[in-house]
Amino acid sequence: MFERKIPLLGASVLYAATGIAGNDTEVDVVNPLAAWMHEFCKERNAILLRVESRFNNEDESRKAVLKSAGFRELNDQWSLWNLPRATMVIDISGKEEDLLRRMRKKHREHINRSQRNGLRIKATTDVQDLRAFYELLLKSSERQGFAVRDFGYFLHLREQLLAEDRGSLFLADMGGRPVAGILCARFGSACHYLYGGFDWTARQAYANEALHWMAIHWARNLGCSFYDMVGAGTSYPPTEGNAGYGLYNFKKGFGAELIYSAGYFDLVSRPAFYWALRFAETHTGWMTVARGIRSTVQGVFDKTRGAGGSPSGQPNQGIVFQDHQIAKIESEK
Repeated sequence: MFERKIPLLGASVLYAATGIAGNDTEVDVVNPLAAWMHEFCKERNAILLRVESRFNNEDESRKAVLKSAGFRELNDQWSLWNLPRATMVIDISGKEEDLLRRMRKKHREHINRSQRNGLRIKATTDVQDLRAFYELLLKSSERQGFAVRDFGYFLHLREQLLAEDRGSLFLADMGGRPVAGILCARFGSACHYLYGGFDWTARQAYANEALHWMAIHWARNLGCSFYDMVGAGTSYPPTEGNAGYGLYNFKKGFGAELIYSAGYFDLVSRPAFYWALRFAETHTGWMTVARGIRSTVQGVFDKTRGAGGSPSGQPNQGIVFQDHQIAKIESEK
């Protein structure tokens, strides 16, 4: 369970990021748990506890169990502080040839072309590489208009995930210049794509396709069965022409399956504050602007003070492309 403080109100918001662990299909299990959650909310002075259910949206029986226990179902497709309901997941188990066959031909061509263009990718945990990735992330945020956490947050991610061999940064460069990078973490049988940034001026390097392919290799070598590309990037169901459809189409090109979960269920502890919070959450224009300003100011501040910390992590030797497999698939077409 996670907690977000709201200092202005002297309160907090609690949320369970992957729903209720264990048997959430039985009323006799969920009801006592909901009663305990109510008391826990009071102890933490929480406005609500949000359960982020990952079961399928068509499972009406499980929804009914949660609602009978006092949870309020939300129709939101995403929120500012939860994972989106529509996610893209690739089954990376089985043979590599089958994985490549499920990948769109254009994606395979771009991966091959990136090699011929001299793109180099390394898996790394080094602080200076993390700084280079952060600069790429800032460039993407400026171009696309999304907010970015400060560099200290990524240093913390490095300490908790990368340095503990539970994640990796994949950084691509052309001619010694970083052009793109993605940050991934593994939990159980799944590898999760967390963040990505790239230099728009180097888009013809096709680094994004190559980076995800390298991350998939890394995950398979660690025994993962799924590669979670997180949000579909557009509304559900995806419709060509809608905002974010290009991102959905890019992820679909890897053979990713679209999964639409049941989403969010709120257990309300302080109703007056809750409805004010819901209004702010569903009218996000002011918050997006505020986060954008904060991100810009923080980016300038980070640049002036330097990376900070000491680079104790060392880059790996790099992951080589399995181009023989891709070439084999293409020759069979």
